[in-house]
Amino acid sequence: MSEWHVSLIFQDDKSNKCWRARCIGNSLEVNFGRIGTQGQSQAKRYESSEDAATELQKQAKEKYKKGYIDGEGGPSDAASSSATAGEAAPATPAATQCALTLTIGERRLELRLSVEGNALHTHSVEHYPNSEAAEAAFAHIRAALEADGYRPQ
Repeated sequence: MSEWHVSLIFQDDKSNKCWRARCIGNSLEVNFGRIGTQGQSQAKRYESSEDAATELQKQAKEKYKKGYIDGEGGPSDAASSSATAGEAAPATPAATQCALTLTIGERRLELRLSVEGNALHTHSVEHYPNSEAAEAAFAHIRAALEADGYRPQ
């Protein structure tokens, strides 16, 4: 099976869920539910592969509007393709990954954390009101990190 084209997560005080979708030919496949569960899957055929791709983009745009962010959360492709009807696939432990968002005025920080083996992965994206503010933050953070002993590679 093909990989998921879009994989989104939504986490807050009450929710810990994922939504992902892919196009295979003129079909749109969607998987959604609580992170760490098998979730629910749906598939719909369209007149053309372009129509399926357009619908995928439309649905993803709606999810972004609702506060979803890019991230992994559903069962692995191997687990979901090997599960049979009525048989649950092994769940991904929810405690080994999370996405957090911090908003301060016009500044927004999106942080994704995950554990893989003995490595902690961090991925952050910080949004500023304009490119000048982003450049100034870059210079400030780089200088502070280098002062702490980090060296460019």
